[in-house]
Amino acid sequence: MGESRRVPVRSQEDVWTFTQRNVPLWDILEFFPPDAVGPRVAGEAPWPYDVTPVTIETDLGFSFETDIQFGSWVFRPRSPNQPGMMRWCRERALEPGDALLFEKLGERRFRLSLERDAKAAP
Repeated sequence: MGESRRVPVRSQEDVWTFTQRNVPLWDILEFFPPDAVGPRVAGEAPWPYDVTPVTIETDLGFSFETDIQFGSWVFRPRSPNQPGMMRWCRERALEPGDALLFEKLGERRFRLSLERDAKAAP
């Protein structure tokens, strides 16, 4: 296993935020390439560098390409009907005590999987 980072699901409020809004990446932002951070909205002035997305491969068998929105520090939102962070969170049925595990597979490739709370495991 390569380098990894975890985003804990601490409360029912986190479950709601992750499934209805998005997953804040602030605490693990340094894990992703700096040029993966892009403008908050498409109409902003040109960015001082070329924004290059990352690929997230999920444990649910789908992957998505995304950048990180400046200021909100989340993967670019997508409808929960499209492959993306919100869809993954909803389909994984997150619970408090879980953690989202990001593993570095390559310079711009990451694997996303779920770690269930060890105390809740059968």
